[in-house]
Amino acid sequence: MNPPGTRARRARGGVRALLLPVAFALLAGCEEGPPRPSQPERPEPPAPPPSAAVAAPPASGSAAAGANGASASAVAVGATDAAPWQGTWEGSYDARKGSVVLPPKVKDVVRKKDDGKLATGKGTVTLTIEPSGELKGKAKGALGDASLVGKTEDGMVRASVFPDDPRAPNAMTGILVGELKGEVIEGELRVTGPDAMLVRESPVTLRKQ
Repeated sequence: MNPPGTRARRARGGVRALLLPVAFALLAGCEEGPPRPSQPERPEPPAPPPSAAVAAPPASGSAAAGANGASASAVAVGATDAAPWQGTWEGSYDARKGSVVLPPKVKDVVRKKDDGKLATGKGTVTLTIEPSGELKGKAKGALGDASLVGKTEDGMVRASVFPDDPRAPNAMTGILVGELKGEVIEGELRVTGPDAMLVRESPVTLRKQ
């Protein structure tokens, strides 16, 4: 049987054994806990706004000049396509009886009656071509007064010919097709009357004024 003093010492030792793990746990918590008041925690820097994060840096002077030059070149290409054509062109025609190709064994009785004396002879053609390539013009002479509307494209001039007075007895309707060759436009004028009996054609040479 143990004396009373021995039991007391054992009780105190058991208490110490229980308190030591608690003390170590408290110390560990203090080390991982919030910082001391004397050493405040530094706040994290705020994240940049999305616009600042994705905004591209301003182009340098040379880069900006290059971009502007490229845009100007793109515009210039479209604008200079019709550069050689721009302005007013004038020429003349000498209309004669035109030929008509018919299928084999088809007789053209109506056109045989055309002796080639009506609506033949000389006249003038004037074209004005815009920077866009659009054109307008006038024709006067043996084929009557007419207006031309068309366009320059791929090195060619193509215009429709309309009589100023569609009710005229020999009002002529047709086309003018030409090609730029050096300093002149070499073209062909071909028109027909209201009943398609009269067919007239003529080469046309236009020179820039």
